[in-house]
Amino acid sequence: MNKVNATTRELLVRERLLRSLDDESVGITLLQAPSGYGKTTLMRMWVDAGRHTGRLLWVTFGTSTTSRNSVWEQIARAALREGLVTSLQFDDLMNLINSDDFEKRDLMAAMRGEVPFTIVLDGYERLGELAPVIDQDLLRGVENVPGMRVIIAARGRTALDHLRLQLRGQVKVITNIDLEFTQAEVTEFFRLVVGDAQVATPREVYEATGGYAIAVRAAVLELSRSGPRAAHWRENALNTTNLSGQLPSKELAHFARITSVVPYFDASLARMLVPQLDPDAAISVLEADGFGRHITFTRTGGAFQYVTALREALHEELRTESPTEYKRAASIASAWLVANGDPEGALELALEVDDYELASRICSRLLLSVVEAYTTDRYEVRLQHLSNDVLVAYPILAFALGLARLANPVLRNAAKPLLQIAAGMRVPTDLPTERRGEHLCFKVFALRTLGRYRESAELAREALEVTKQQGPAGSSTLPPVFTRGVALSLFLVGDVKGAHDAVADTFGVPQSQSSRNLSFSDAAGYKAIDGDMPTSEAVLAQIDEGSWKTTSERGHLGTLGHIARSYVLLERGEWAQARSTLENVERHSVTSDLWPYLQEPVMLARLAQGEALAEARRVEEMLDGPLAASGAGESLGLFRVKAFLVVLWLAAGRPARARKLLEGYAADDLRTLPARALLALVDGDTDQSMRLVSRSLDFVTTPRMRTAVHALGAAGALRSGDREVALSMIGLASGLSRQYGLISPLLLLPDRDRRALAELSRESGGPDDVAMFDSLDVVTTIREVSLMPQFTERERVVVHALARHTSPARIAEELFVSPNTVKTQLRSAYKKLGVHSRPEALRRAESLGLLRDRSDD
Repeated sequence: MNKVNATTRELLVRERLLRSLDDESVGITLLQAPSGYGKTTLMRMWVDAGRHTGRLLWVTFGTSTTSRNSVWEQIARAALREGLVTSLQFDDLMNLINSDDFEKRDLMAAMRGEVPFTIVLDGYERLGELAPVIDQDLLRGVENVPGMRVIIAARGRTALDHLRLQLRGQVKVITNIDLEFTQAEVTEFFRLVVGDAQVATPREVYEATGGYAIAVRAAVLELSRSGPRAAHWRENALNTTNLSGQLPSKELAHFARITSVVPYFDASLARMLVPQLDPDAAISVLEADGFGRHITFTRTGGAFQYVTALREALHEELRTESPTEYKRAASIASAWLVANGDPEGALELALEVDDYELASRICSRLLLSVVEAYTTDRYEVRLQHLSNDVLVAYPILAFALGLARLANPVLRNAAKPLLQIAAGMRVPTDLPTERRGEHLCFKVFALRTLGRYRESAELAREALEVTKQQGPAGSSTLPPVFTRGVALSLFLVGDVKGAHDAVADTFGVPQSQSSRNLSFSDAAGYKAIDGDMPTSEAVLAQIDEGSWKTTSERGHLGTLGHIARSYVLLERGEWAQARSTLENVERHSVTSDLWPYLQEPVMLARLAQGEALAEARRVEEMLDGPLAASGAGESLGLFRVKAFLVVLWLAAGRPARARKLLEGYAADDLRTLPARALLALVDGDTDQSMRLVSRSLDFVTTPRMRTAVHALGAAGALRSGDREVALSMIGLASGLSRQYGLISPLLLLPDRDRRALAELSRESGGPDDVAMFDSLDVVTTIREVSLMPQFTERERVVVHALARHTSPARIAEELFVSPNTVKTQLRSAYKKLGVHSRPEALRRAESLGLLRDRSDD
């Protein structure tokens, strides 16, 4: 390995500027000047001198910083490196940053702590259109977080340089005029580096460069060298486009050119990139000559960062003049960036040189750790240029792009072909278990999103089985986020036990408390939907509410937890509270699999409150909308909504609508048996209802549905005059109701039957039977078709007209009949309605749904 002799030259300590950075009377200090004015060098010198207070978080932005979340992710990683947060706190902070309501909170409050800290942000101009948003975040942060300072280096304008902020003492701005070398500083630097020179004087250097820092440094370095180069110091110093020519040797110029492929590097990466040169010695010379400075990079080490202008010039030379060498260096550097916690920068670099295999591995890591990959179109810009051939060859990239487009309503239709590529990917059996499990999970998600629920569930079982082979005590080794994903696929095909068991396996896995909370939320939701309320409430109680630094659990990740809380209130008879619990839950496009389960508690609550008609219409509109049509097949959840809609239409007195829904399914479809049993009971066909109840009990397994079917069976038996069977069925229902804390299944009983069964329980039943019926307090639920007024066609027309006119004469004019005919038809209609006046008739007709547009039937 070749050696590079280190020089002994030092950078000039510019005390006046260091004192400006010392000023803690303002929360934000902005160094604002074009490239080459020494902004980064000055900040490095200040940091190296230990003049900052508390912990230091140094972040250099690159072009890969494309979202507000990615800005704060980089700051969070710096906080982890510096020990400002623990690993678990870092996970919580990342969940906060990537949560759904990120845009609505004071984010900086999450970084409160006892230790003061300084955030240094270099390359701020690369934020582009993000800068105004981050400006406001930083202003809020320094105002609300004690001990927080921010120092920013930016080439261009930012809202932070507004005079108003400076006058208020919120921001201090150091401009290019402040950063220029004074004549005295040029003289001091000249004497430090050059000593006595015959070729030029310090005054000549100052006049030639105007104090422009990079030109001053270049001139002084040229003058410090012997030979003909010193004589041409003026043109070489002012030719700032030839920055690589200022390097002291060809070997060092080659080293700098290759290592410029990344914004920063350490000796280990330099050794891989340029194995023939001693990296430590090369870095020492580069730093001594002012071409860059060391920065804090890991808890145990650092990295070297070039002066921005030099790095950009070298990087462009390498990219345009040595493309093969650039591709090799970029691939090596990408892998190094991933290993050192910068997968975003690594992905950008890998894609730039068409290293798609590496880009696929990076995407896998991002899909594991970045929630935004599923909830936003964050990666659409980076992946949109890829050809179809590349996407087919590297399906992980197609999957990531498909997720990005799925999250964007404008691009959603373009997601399907990409997810189809991902769903069809081949997962080699010889892959390492961890990677094979990840790839299977990607396919699980893709298949589920395409509506291929059965296939998704089968693959979910395979993913769990594959990863259990190496797990302790037969537990899956999938990360919790993937385990929750495969559990959802199992749940959506009715395998509630499999879903709950999978999620329960994550309870003891090392993870952040917020991640554990999400597992508890999912498990509680599965149990509540199933009808096991004691277990659901016990799991909900395990959630550490204090770990939610914000309301992020109200986003789509915590949907199942909110469903569980809604059911808890529902089973207590708190109908309004059960509804309101779900009102503010955001329904992102990626939650289309769960939207049916968000409807169930609301449908039951509104049924109990006597609002069946309005709720039926609301749900029917949703069924005609995009969420219901998001997949290629019907999920179990979508079927359940339709089954509950049958109940709502019956309660609203619209049996034709209920029958129409059931006509869409085969008569022998076992899933429809409970709904058909209810319809038969309402129609007065007790024998058919009992036959369907008997068949249903061979099919339904969940506590919630078995309670409902036993209650229906009790109603049918009592109508048939078999009090003994009715009491037995009531006992089975009340046993489940007591064991599992259920009352809402009784809402599926017609009013007449519920009252009759309650009376039978008081006469001959046990205390649990009586308590079950007494616990239900409802306005009204289901009316029987046989009790509906049986109008003639003309009577129905007259009742409709009664809502528009106040007198029989006006109705007669509209219908072209005599007033006496109208009076006769109204008397008959009043008798059938059981009323004696027009207001009473209108109220009764409205409650029975008789005043709606007749086309509804």
